[in-house]
Amino acid sequence: MNFLTSEQAGNILGITGRRVRELIKAGRLPAIKHGHVWLIAEKDLEKVAVRKPGRPKWQKSEKGKSLG
Repeated sequence: MNFLTSEQAGNILGITGRRVRELIKAGRLPAIKHGHVWLIAEKDLEKVAVRKPGRPKWQKSEKGKSLG
């Protein structure tokens, strides 16, 4: 099994290493920590490869005020 650092995974996914670490923290990307480096199994990149770009759209409450 091949493991990648967060920076290497970010290069493959087209995002920053910091965003990869945020995905790990959110529980969306499985990883193990070895010392101070996060290691991600190459096969696990498929779990986050398809993402919606940008921020989620704002929702309006029942009274017309925006949420978010």
